[in-house]
Amino acid sequence: MANCPEILKTDFYALDENGVKLTFECSPVNGGFFLTLRKEAFRFASTLSILPSLSSARIGDPGFYVVPRSVDIEGDQLVLFNEKPDCSYTVSSPLLYALFISAPSFCGILIFERNYRLKFVTEVNDGRYSCFARLVLGEKETVYDDLRVEAIPFDRSATYSQMAVYYRELMLSRGEYVSLKEKCRRDCVDYARRAPLIRVRMGWKQSPSPVLHQNDLNEPDMKVACDFKRVREFADALRERGVEAAEIQLVGWNASGHDGRFPQLLPVDPRFGGEEELTKTFDHLKKLGYRVSLHTNSIDMTEIADCFTWDDAAIGTDGRPIQIGHYSGGLAYRVCMKKQLKNAFRDLPAVAAFSPDGLHFVDVVSIVEPDRCYSPDHPCTTSEGVECARRLMSYAKRLFGGFSSEGCMDFSLRDLDFGLYVTFGSGFKTVSVPTSDRLIPFYEIIIHGVILYNPTSPTVNYTIKSPSDRLTFFMRGGRPAMYLYSRFRTGHTNWMGDRDLVCDTDADLAEAADNVALAAREYASFADRQLVFMDAYDILDNGVHVASYRDGVRMVGNFSDEEKVFEGRSVPPFGFILV
Repeated sequence: MANCPEILKTDFYALDENGVKLTFECSPVNGGFFLTLRKEAFRFASTLSILPSLSSARIGDPGFYVVPRSVDIEGDQLVLFNEKPDCSYTVSSPLLYALFISAPSFCGILIFERNYRLKFVTEVNDGRYSCFARLVLGEKETVYDDLRVEAIPFDRSATYSQMAVYYRELMLSRGEYVSLKEKCRRDCVDYARRAPLIRVRMGWKQSPSPVLHQNDLNEPDMKVACDFKRVREFADALRERGVEAAEIQLVGWNASGHDGRFPQLLPVDPRFGGEEELTKTFDHLKKLGYRVSLHTNSIDMTEIADCFTWDDAAIGTDGRPIQIGHYSGGLAYRVCMKKQLKNAFRDLPAVAAFSPDGLHFVDVVSIVEPDRCYSPDHPCTTSEGVECARRLMSYAKRLFGGFSSEGCMDFSLRDLDFGLYVTFGSGFKTVSVPTSDRLIPFYEIIIHGVILYNPTSPTVNYTIKSPSDRLTFFMRGGRPAMYLYSRFRTGHTNWMGDRDLVCDTDADLAEAADNVALAAREYASFADRQLVFMDAYDILDNGVHVASYRDGVRMVGNFSDEEKVFEGRSVPPFGFILV
């Protein structure tokens, strides 16, 4: 860190849509500044550009920005002040609410409070770079809180990796994050660290469904892909192949299968064998030495659920329920975060009564920013939504012993033990970011050693994916996420890839078990590395990547189709070595 020059205080302002400058109050804190823009100052604004001049730089200046990614981008933006045409890019839902800036006017970290939904904007305009946060307030969006930003200056020689390490240590010291080593004091987390995850999607109705508004009379049939007996046979096949540790997570075990009637969970669907067969399966897997967990969903609701009520819906600024998806159960509506928490208290104890002993999985809650709810009966602000999400995660963690979810948003990192993927990456499409010189795994530097994660959705089932996906999985520090029936959407992109593991036939089951066994063998020597912080990630111009760890070990990967030499050692194409 470094002392912040007095001149910087003149840049502590926001601009509204009319170009009116709104000045932040500035309080010195620990060598930096705590900035506050009072809500009264922007209560009539429709758009705010927050600290737009603090990052100002010109083409050719030394320095960089690191702009956190959204869930649809494979890495964080590394922006160098190179020659570029005029362009701009907006990250609408950043995983991390901080900007990392090394510019002539400011070098350091800007940490934004998650009490409003902010966008991060990078612009190149007439040879000048800028990077800032933007708040968009619609006509009916109400201003309810001050804007607060922490500015932490750094010495201008600081690298982006050094900023990432400092940020991680700061969040750990404040209790915003909890280290994985601390989390592994819980047996189920330490077991998960040493074991691959195998998710089995047992059944689903056509998704998206041709029946938008479902009831007991018009509900479509469900495809039974894998019943409980078949799960036991698959577990036996893993044991036969010498797999000693595995967490088997059942998806779609519930009423009408995956996404079938959420948030309704019970009864256990009889087409899989019902509660008796589920209990038998749990007992069998535990005797094999495996752990078992279940997938539930609190965030989506469909009209066919026996607990459906419009009163639970998150309400938008138009006064209508927020309709967010179209899945197996028909149209899905978002549940207000306050109601999600209430429903979790109501529903999850009955799931815990089956005695699962793995990391319980609540879908979606860690991969999206909480919806703001405008219901007059249960209004929920962004900050209240974040707090409800964290309380839900904490409750599930206490109830089941461990917690996992779909993504890795920063507000989840205190209570999250495993994220199914950090981002979708190229799972849906490859996103072009014109302002960026390179997309880097900056966030992984921060979170490795804090949670377990699989890097991207294409690295699910990495053993049957491309050599590049396999290398990405290891270089970014992943825990294997294997998935039977990951591909289930009809006529839509399947974000975990078109190659899949299934168990339709005995040959299919054997192939799936072979791939899980391969992942378990390859991962075994890397499980302990999950406890070691990643301190740097460098990308060389020849396609070689170097991930550096706190204990001095470096993982060197070659993302090219030609052999490379690193410090006198050969690195094979799409392979890696430890130095």
